[in-house]
Amino acid sequence: MPKIKAYKGNGAVIPIADAKIATAFKCPWTSKIFSNKHSYVKHLTALREDRIHRNIRARIRRKIFEELINQDNFERVIEWIETHPEFFFDRAIERGRAGWSERRDHLRDKFWIKVTFLDVAWNDSVSNSHSCPRGGVTCWSSREAEDGRPRGYPGWSGRIEFQVSHDLGFGSDLFRNIGIHTGTGGGTSGHRYGYDVKFFAADWPGLATSMAVERLGGATGIRSFRRGKPNYYGN
Repeated sequence: MPKIKAYKGNGAVIPIADAKIATAFKCPWTSKIFSNKHSYVKHLTALREDRIHRNIRARIRRKIFEELINQDNFERVIEWIETHPEFFFDRAIERGRAGWSERRDHLRDKFWIKVTFLDVAWNDSVSNSHSCPRGGVTCWSSREAEDGRPRGYPGWSGRIEFQVSHDLGFGSDLFRNIGIHTGTGGGTSGHRYGYDVKFFAADWPGLATSMAVERLGGATGIRSFRRGKPNYYGN
């Protein structure tokens, strides 16, 4: 079999004899190549619109998130969670596997979440062995503490139990990265879950304000909160 010279690139092989030099357009953001200016400009327009829409969605989501973490008591936090199920649904879908998420997208308007039990108490030093507030650090061992890491942060710890209408993956992932840190626990039939839980004050400025006011001699802060009856799902 005779050898020939060829151009190679991006998995394609073109014999030099068949290749022609032509002008093309390469997108600096996606690296896609277009053979004519019209298709290139069309691509840039679509890319710009998509980025604008994504930025708008991100700003809206950030505003909703700020609304959540600024609730000033746990009763309102629970009410917020139960009246914004789409917020948690969208987060779960985004973290889902390709194909898996698409098959559940139609459930968005049907999805609901209900906090059936919450029992937490204030502690000046909630353990940060497995989780920490945004901008903080975890500290698993005394060796890490010797390096200057704190062994805990002010906040509330206890237990949370909740139920969701549809399976969206691991129940512990539902509150990931929003300041509700779930630990030991799990789920049972009926999409019911129960976990140890931590709310670091630094993640919840609305809740933390009540404690700051108390220390200045004002109203009583949120030393503890309990609502519902425990079923110990996941234990």
